[in-house]
Amino acid sequence: MENEIRGVIFDWAGTTVDFGCFAPLKVFTEIFKNKGIDITIEEARAPMGMLKIDHVRAILSTPRISQLWSEKFGRGYSEGDVEELYSDFEPSLMKILPNYTDILDGILPLCKELRERGIKIGSTTGYTKEMMKVVAAGAAKQGYAPDCLVTAEDVGCGRPHPFMIYRNMQNLGIYPPKCIIKVGDTVSDIKEGTNAGVWSVGVIIGSSEMGLTRDEYSQLTDEQKMVLCRKITKTYFDAGADYVINNMAELPALIDEINKGQVPYLLLTPGPLTTTKTVKQAMLRDWCTWDSDYNNIIQKLRADLVSLATANSQNYTAVLMQGSGTFSVESVIGTAVPNNGKLLVLTNGAYGDRIASIAETLKIQTIVQDSGETSLPDLSELEKILIASPDITHVAVVHCETTTGMLNDIEAIGKIVKEFKKIFIVDAMSSFGGIPMDIFNLKIDYLISSSNKCIQGVPGFGFAIANKLELEKCKGNARSLSLDLYDQWKGMENGNGKWRYTSPTHVVKAFCQALKELEVEGGVEARFRRYTDNQKTLAEGMTNLKFMPLLEPHMQSPIITSFCYPKGNNFTFLEFYNFIKDKGYVIYPGKISKAETFRIGNIGNVHKNDILGLLAAIEDFLNKQ
Repeated sequence: MENEIRGVIFDWAGTTVDFGCFAPLKVFTEIFKNKGIDITIEEARAPMGMLKIDHVRAILSTPRISQLWSEKFGRGYSEGDVEELYSDFEPSLMKILPNYTDILDGILPLCKELRERGIKIGSTTGYTKEMMKVVAAGAAKQGYAPDCLVTAEDVGCGRPHPFMIYRNMQNLGIYPPKCIIKVGDTVSDIKEGTNAGVWSVGVIIGSSEMGLTRDEYSQLTDEQKMVLCRKITKTYFDAGADYVINNMAELPALIDEINKGQVPYLLLTPGPLTTTKTVKQAMLRDWCTWDSDYNNIIQKLRADLVSLATANSQNYTAVLMQGSGTFSVESVIGTAVPNNGKLLVLTNGAYGDRIASIAETLKIQTIVQDSGETSLPDLSELEKILIASPDITHVAVVHCETTTGMLNDIEAIGKIVKEFKKIFIVDAMSSFGGIPMDIFNLKIDYLISSSNKCIQGVPGFGFAIANKLELEKCKGNARSLSLDLYDQWKGMENGNGKWRYTSPTHVVKAFCQALKELEVEGGVEARFRRYTDNQKTLAEGMTNLKFMPLLEPHMQSPIITSFCYPKGNNFTFLEFYNFIKDKGYVIYPGKISKAETFRIGNIGNVHKNDILGLLAAIEDFLNKQ
């Protein structure tokens, strides 16, 4: 494999030697005590992993110690103070360092296995060259000697900068970064790995983050060990770790997992889609559905969704529904349309057809205006149908029809629907959160979307943002118990966020994190710009490679794009798909019936460089034909 693991870079103290990383702690506390300032072990340990002079500077920069320094000396600390403290630190550490070179359990058999696999071993450290002469000599006597040792002095700066890892890569002759795993026991180690673009792995037992001696750790109960390991795991993931292992014995299996491609590839699909690491990390905690803390989260989430949908939030409410987006579509159709109602469905793809199928299954009177798979709805035809069938009560349309990537003009459709005083239902499954809209201005009564689309959460629930006045009329309408949108709404309203049936708690927390990340990105407008830039880059690049878009530009959404098979060669989609997948990209087959196409999405945690990487992989495929 192109990205098979060929190198592992270890930290030293707390990772391969010195269980608990205790060597520097005593010295840090002593040099500050000599200045009349008592620091705690936790304060001394917090910057662990940094170059030691940077470590001194980091301790001085903490608010409590900085204040104590000012009170003691009548001024803030200076760089001269940093250098003076460090000048006391280094000789004191050198005296005791030989006593802290014992290698950790499992290191020797692990190194033997790595070398048998042809995997090279590098190392980085927060120690200086002189310190490492002592540590490396002590470890070598016990049989541990990596193939490469780099200190901050070799590259000009320490962690969390990535340059020690880069020098290891250079010396070991390994590239690209995804062929390397960095293993460490501090937040600085994790950030060093993520900044270098390698796999960043935190190790728990024996780590500085654990901060216990072997004896102290062995005396913990199983419950205490579990709680401590969970805490450290969260710390590593919060710092950006790709993986966390309990001990070194778990590393070979992790290498196998990465080499087998069981790590996430880039999903270039309209959802489920590629999520951020932090969205996935949000699912690490368990929640009780009856607890007020969780229910308060639900209430805030509902309010946030309404605010995202319209500036006139007082007129709307959000109802969350378990299951895929289709469950929420069915809950709206089956609840909003009364027994004597009649539904008009505007369809130009599989998802519009699905709305019609739902209505017909529920025995709702239904008229279908089918525009074909590659045409926008004819608005004059819509008016004719509404005139000819005045008993129509509801009109439904898909905003972004991901069958092709077509974007329907819901503003123009909504205007006509409201001129005829009908209830307007919009399936915005693949557009809400990624395309700017205000549902009040668009005259939408029910907007439906899902947790795993443009807001970039994970699959598990959908939601409807509904006009309160219309939803109030729906009591008793539902044709299903579990998909009763009205009862679900009343349950959440009266129960302060309580779901009628089991809530997808982990998915909800991931979605809340995704909403925060949407805000940090700059909101829907900023995300729309990114998606639009992705789509433009994709369409231009694919055209240059002789793959023509199915739709005309004025019909095209920034969500997903359909491309026609190239003419004049022996192109097969399965061969193309497998080649691209091996390169780390997953795309969609075509869904329309009248042309041979495939689809590429560009929503989710996907950026322009990802699209450029995909285009390079496709060009590589063509060159090999």
